[in-house]
Amino acid sequence: MRTLWLLLAGLIAAPLPAAEPDAGQAAYVAGDYVGAIERWQAQVVAEGATAGRLAALGNAEWKLGRKGRAMVCWERALLLDPRNAVATAGIRHAQSAGGVERPALTWAEDYAGFLGANAWLVIATAAFWVALLGLLIPRLRRRAPSEWQEKMVVAAATVFLLSLPGLWGGHLHARRAVIRQTEVSLRLTPTARGEAIVGIAEGDVVRTDRPFNGYVRVTTADGKSGWLQTREIESPWGGGLPANLDTPKAP
Repeated sequence: MRTLWLLLAGLIAAPLPAAEPDAGQAAYVAGDYVGAIERWQAQVVAEGATAGRLAALGNAEWKLGRKGRAMVCWERALLLDPRNAVATAGIRHAQSAGGVERPALTWAEDYAGFLGANAWLVIATAAFWVALLGLLIPRLRRRAPSEWQEKMVVAAATVFLLSLPGLWGGHLHARRAVIRQTEVSLRLTPTARGEAIVGIAEGDVVRTDRPFNGYVRVTTADGKSGWLQTREIESPWGGGLPANLDTPKAP
């Protein structure tokens, strides 16, 4: 027994093996931003996108001057984790030092930001069905609802109502898009010869409206409205890696 206790004590006291450093982080620290991006992208393809990986990718893309890709990564990271400190700091730096313009969040978007991208939909759906079944089951059984069933219905209905602003905020956030190309101008009409209204910088975030004829109507952070080609913007909604606009399409 004494020997067993000594072995257990030795296992507890033994130092844990050091965690293997992340290859992408090591490359980033060494200044190899291209290598860091390649390693993090491989991790996303193999294991899926996480807020941490997307935020780190955004930092590396920004270091290479790819403002559009960086903003897409940071915005997607915040959709997965609204409290991600790296993505939040990256966007604040882009706005202050990089000249990137981003519309202020509405109260509904702030409300939706308490949870992840799909959490409000899951909560609303679950609360709706709990309330509905709580009302239907007693009637189908031709019995008066018990006290606990009434409390369950009230609680589920309350949760459903509280989730509605989150759903609306998520809808508004899904209409945001990032300018992915340089030398982009708002057009007065959705045509190739439409008069240019004002220039927009790569990395700026706009709010999208209705699409038409390969164009989409957008509103900038300072309230100017016009038309952009759909290929000039990318929505952060949907997750995954940013579209590779540098690779020409196959004929």
